[in-house]
Amino acid sequence: MEQGKIVPDPPKYDRSRPLPTVELVYQNQLPNCPGKSSVGLLVTYPPRGSTPPHRHAGASVSAIVLEGTVLNKMNDEPTRVVEQGGSWFEAPGCHHKVSENYSDAEPAKLLATLIVDTEVVEKGGVAALVVYDEEYRDIGVKT
Repeated sequence: MEQGKIVPDPPKYDRSRPLPTVELVYQNQLPNCPGKSSVGLLVTYPPRGSTPPHRHAGASVSAIVLEGTVLNKMNDEPTRVVEQGGSWFEAPGCHHKVSENYSDAEPAKLLATLIVDTEVVEKGGVAALVVYDEEYRDIGVKT
């Protein structure tokens, strides 16, 4: 269940905003789900940091905000402000349209846990787990 206050949609993604860093924290094959892995990504947004619209390689994603506040919009749901301790879930194929630091002055950090095909992360690494929309594929994931 997504938490957070609903706010108006922000303007379209702005390429001038800094990208967050994405760090692989853990990767564990799931013995009860052959061919699947649980992958933890630590996403650190600098002030004003923002991620282009993206999907997560067919993964199920659970995220929790560890520090700061993020702005989040998935599919055609409302845009929400998610504060520290807030969380959300992204079903496979979810279009994550807005993912950004809500602050111009403070960093924000979240932990995303993905349940994904083991082959995806073994072949493509972290970059394969964040698939930007076609018009932003030239940007690349910052690891």
